[in-house]
Amino acid sequence: MSRPRLHQLLATVFETKDAQLVSNLFQHEDFDQFMKRFSLVIPRPELAQAFTHTSFSHEFNYPHQEQLEFLGDSVLSLILTEELFKRFPQEKEGHLSKLRSALVNEKSLALMANALELSELIIVGKGEYIKKLYLEDTVLADTFEALLAQIYRHHGFEFTRELFLSWLNEYIPEAFNQNFLDQFDAKSKLQEKVLAKYKKLPRYSSTDKGDQFEITLWINDVAQMSGVFPSKKSGEKALAQEVLKKGLI
Repeated sequence: MSRPRLHQLLATVFETKDAQLVSNLFQHEDFDQFMKRFSLVIPRPELAQAFTHTSFSHEFNYPHQEQLEFLGDSVLSLILTEELFKRFPQEKEGHLSKLRSALVNEKSLALMANALELSELIIVGKGEYIKKLYLEDTVLADTFEALLAQIYRHHGFEFTRELFLSWLNEYIPEAFNQNFLDQFDAKSKLQEKVLAKYKKLPRYSSTDKGDQFEITLWINDVAQMSGVFPSKKSGEKALAQEVLKKGLI
């Protein structure tokens, strides 16, 4: 009889509060399968920590991922800074900084995390499990950074750099193209256009809609476009992109 998948076991943990089952989560074979895919050698409890959200830690007092996120963010920044430095030796610092920001933003990291199926390994608290918090971009991006930290700690910088760049090349092949930056930087580009034409900045208003937000983009005090989005940040970016795409300014 096959063992239950990690999230199946997690659901049982919430029902039983069994200490042994909690311990089994951090030794789950799903972590072995993930490591096998990418030739990783990391003690299962340490790999599991990279996938442990603070909500689970608060309920069961197990180490969580937050400090690893801090380290992973720095590792990721160094990898991309070095790569951009090599690819664009004549480019100005400001442009390189914008491109790096586009590559380390929440949406990009969540996209790679989804492609790697990290959500299936994320351990969250009961309420967050019911809400499927492990599918949200913020949690996926944070987990990606924490995972990168553990890979760096156990395999070193060169291994981590090569693995990350292989993921980037596979899942975001346009990452180093100018169009990728243009799409990411939509809010700034819209701001420049609106400021030049109307001598005032565009503005965004939001209304809570349960777990989502209704965002409206205003240009010259006229509502141009609106929509419902999971976060204010993603909504503002999407509206700016759409206005630029449709040539409304």
